Amino acid sequence: MNGSRLSDDDRARIRARLAAGENVGAVARALGRHRQTVSRVKEDLERQDGTRLAVKLNFRVTEAEHAHLLAAIRSTDLTVSEAIRHLVRQATSLLALQSPEIEAIAAARRDLAAVGNNLLARLGAVGRLHWKAGDAALVRKVAARVNDLVDEVVGLIAEAQGRACFDPAVAPTKAAAK
Repeated sequence: MNGSRLSDDDRARIRARLAAGENVGAVARALGRHRQTVSRVKEDLERQDGTRLAVKLNFRVTEAEHAHLLAAIRSTDLTVSEAIRHLVRQATSLLALQSPEIEAIAAARRDLAAVGNNLLARLGAVGRLHWKAGDAALVRKVAARVNDLVDEVVGLIAEAQGRACFDPAVAPTKAAAK
């Protein structure tokens, strides 16, 4: 892949990974592309979606703060812009989940379902599970409720991540919270 122009399939793979929440560095490494190439595809995608960032910030930090920021950026494989946006979300109490955290939620959902299934299988295998007329319906109801709760959590996360802006007038102030 390196050294060649991006095919439509390459662009589609990059877009899919970015849409799944992977950062530019992770996508570039996984596909063997330069970060700048992936950034250009991301910019094109943002332009098409109308989500391109509109505000550019300039700020001053000490040399020590800058060194720590760069070290943190290298360790997380984020771009400078992604890292600053992540810090802003955390400072303003917006949800700032990354791909590994979203994957962990999905894994927890699968684990919870597996635990329930394994428990039922074990109890059934040793003869300690005695089904009554409504037990199967109750198990289905509990399983459906677990799925509903997970869907609600995932929905809340998606909604929080989809917030395009932060309105300070709506956010609770420290004085109002007391």
